[in-house]
Amino acid sequence: MINTKETDDNVIIRLKNITKKFGDFYAVSNVNIEIKKGEIVGFLGPNGAGKSTAMKMMAYLLKPTEGEIWIRGNGELEKLANHNKDYLLDNIGFLIENPFFYGNVTPRVILKYFAELKGYPYKKVNQRIEEVVEMFGLTNWIDMKLRTFSKGMKQKIGIASAIIHNPDIIILDEPQTGLDPQARRDVRDLILKLKKSGKTIFLSSHLLYEISEVADRIAIINQGKIVAFDTLDNLESKAKKSIIHIELLNHPEEHNLESVLNHLKEEITPLTGVSEELNWIKYNKDTKTFQILFNGDPKNQLSILKRLLAHDYEVIEFSVPKAGLLENLFIDLVKPNTDQLSNDTINKKKKKHKKKLLIEE
Repeated sequence: MINTKETDDNVIIRLKNITKKFGDFYAVSNVNIEIKKGEIVGFLGPNGAGKSTAMKMMAYLLKPTEGEIWIRGNGELEKLANHNKDYLLDNIGFLIENPFFYGNVTPRVILKYFAELKGYPYKKVNQRIEEVVEMFGLTNWIDMKLRTFSKGMKQKIGIASAIIHNPDIIILDEPQTGLDPQARRDVRDLILKLKKSGKTIFLSSHLLYEISEVADRIAIINQGKIVAFDTLDNLESKAKKSIIHIELLNHPEEHNLESVLNHLKEEITPLTGVSEELNWIKYNKDTKTFQILFNGDPKNQLSILKRLLAHDYEVIEFSVPKAGLLENLFIDLVKPNTDQLSNDTINKKKKKHKKKLLIEE
């Protein structure tokens, strides 16, 4: 008899050797991930790495070419394919990247539609809508047209529509992409609030700091393959280098930025403990901070600070964020290979395969 159930009290989702092919292109290759009940797992990778494809398979919007996905149901892990449609609608909430809503509808209309679509008890729909909009801070906007909403508010509506039926498992595809800092903070706080209520969350991003702020564990994917899966602390311990973030009292003007960078390179790079060919100093115009790669040794860090002060740089921030440690490991793991396909090539292969399927049908 073929076993269609597995027992593991802590695991709520298990991906076993999942592969997805489009023609002869492997979008996802032999992926293995276990997600525990009540945790947030971050799914990190560059654009085109296979994140969205893997998440769509978890939500049963795509079928794997090979491998199995198991999900907890009735106390046991069962194959996703064996669950009926009602169970999947009841227990999984999925937010696609950049959800689209018509501008002439209201949050109330949208949430009622998704609640009824997903089979939420009809008599409790209005009460559930009130609960969700209060949780998301949208009570005053519940009957306003979405065309008046900011991108951050629309993203909140997207997440609200994904959880309106109160699912145990929430899958969010790049929920913070393209948002301003305040909107990102709001979405982050919502995600943490959902975790606190007992939800299991799997969310993707190609931005390191977004993942590091909320995730209990992080899976890093590149070219369709999982290259690391661990806690943030354990991943950081594997990083050999770190990044110092420096903010000056007076931010450099555009016309003299290059000369400041050249001076810093001349004075600071000998103190970083990193070989000349790997060394770099750059300026982030968004955060208005200089970023310096160094070997992670506190002695080198102190030497760099002393040199800056000796040259009368007015330093108001000098730190090594945790996300900076992860950034170095991430760069090491996903640095481009000569055989890596470009996103354009990948998209062409997908379109070609879809066109072939339409012709065959």
